[in-house]
Amino acid sequence: MTTNRRQFLRGATSSLGFLAAAAAMPRWMGNAHAATLGGYAGSRVAVCVFLLGGNDSNNVLVPRLGAQNANYLAARPNVGIPLGDLLIINPTGQAQTNAYGLHPSLTKVRDHFNAGRAAFVCNVGPLVKPLTKADYTASLNLPENLFSHSDQQDAWASALANPTTSTVTSDIKVTGWGGRAADKLHILNSSTPPDYPEVTSFGGKPRFTVGAERKPLMVASDGTLAFRAVGDAPFDALQQQALRDVMAIQDSVALEGSYAGVFSTAETFATARAAARDAAWTRIAAGTRASIETLFATPVGKDRWTLHTQLYQVVRDLVAGAIPAATGGLGLKRQVFSVGFGGFDTHQNQDVDQPELLAQLDFALDAFQQAMNLLETDPAFGANAPQSTLFTMSDFSRTLQENVERGTDHAWGGHALVMGNRVAGNKLYGAFPSMDLSGSLDGSTDDKGRWIPAVTVEQYGYTLAAWLGLNTAEDRDYVFPNLAGYVQDAIARNFPALAQRHKLSFMLAD
Repeated sequence: MTTNRRQFLRGATSSLGFLAAAAAMPRWMGNAHAATLGGYAGSRVAVCVFLLGGNDSNNVLVPRLGAQNANYLAARPNVGIPLGDLLIINPTGQAQTNAYGLHPSLTKVRDHFNAGRAAFVCNVGPLVKPLTKADYTASLNLPENLFSHSDQQDAWASALANPTTSTVTSDIKVTGWGGRAADKLHILNSSTPPDYPEVTSFGGKPRFTVGAERKPLMVASDGTLAFRAVGDAPFDALQQQALRDVMAIQDSVALEGSYAGVFSTAETFATARAAARDAAWTRIAAGTRASIETLFATPVGKDRWTLHTQLYQVVRDLVAGAIPAATGGLGLKRQVFSVGFGGFDTHQNQDVDQPELLAQLDFALDAFQQAMNLLETDPAFGANAPQSTLFTMSDFSRTLQENVERGTDHAWGGHALVMGNRVAGNKLYGAFPSMDLSGSLDGSTDDKGRWIPAVTVEQYGYTLAAWLGLNTAEDRDYVFPNLAGYVQDAIARNFPALAQRHKLSFMLAD
């Protein structure tokens, strides 16, 4: 069967893990919205770790005392964590000591929490307006398609819980809040040629990374940004030559001309990115490089673990971004990264599967944070070492009540983790839910324990975006278009003070 030139071009684009949408590539070269940004003069990065499938955060952060723990264990006779196995933490501001514990797989996260480098945001999830149990029962202002994996992943990624009824423009409806933040933050990076994207995705939810103006790099989890080779040297050489021939085409066929432009630009960025990564890495002290590579070495018997390899590539990219262009780096002031980690849809055998999932998460997050600690003191950056904040998102949490298959089912609000040296750590933010399922609990949709969120995704996301430098009301309303209305409604209906804030306080002030 023969393949014509147009078919070849169409198929070849799927081999280049580079863009969210090839057709959108020319918009990279447009001017992003102007913004007034402030904050740290060095490089800051936010790293989203998307726990795909719906992480059961009820087993991540567990109440240890009295009725709260008794109700937790009663709802989870098989998948609940025994009291003696919990890793005790003592968050700042709690009335009682030893009131909370972490899953026993999270030993390193516990250490970072105790050291003030990590915090939990309790009961956060997608919301249109602040909700009571009565609002939920009356179907008032509910997020669309609650408990659906794809829809709730989109709600987290886009910060739009009601995409079909929202009044935002159509181009905003197909974007994510990470990408829209890049639209605004681009002003800090725009003086550095080439026009390098602010967002790089090694995984996670692709929509999170897409802006209306700025488009992300979509990169393989091993950091590769190139056409896929098949391992047959003559064939690979032939493919590369064919692509060079295509890029040289100059005719009046719009499709072919467009694809030729995409390939040419992609090749330029791939080459520049690879060169900058390699050059910047050599600027780091040899001992620091060796220590970081040791931190990310795959543990014995864990060859199927993948999250740490993605986060290692994030470290390599953020180093390239933080090193000035004049000395071989990219000279980027602000970046956002996205990584993905699946397997959290634990309807069955959660007592077996979740410990392994959380052990992988614990290892990868610790390696990343230790690497950032090392980079803070590396002489390559002088007084402006790169700063990072890692944060988790997930489709939803899971029911407090376990099911008959030693698993848990789709729920709503859950606990998110933030980690970094600029996190106001050793603390719980938001509002921890009641474990009492015996009556008509106001904070739950039903007697299964599906928590109505006390914190919205927009408040969570804006806290992180503001740390990156997104501080004007105009920019806030662009990136989080529902947030102002949410806060206004909370004030008008006299919701708790937590709901009346545009952002939380889990990031340290500059």
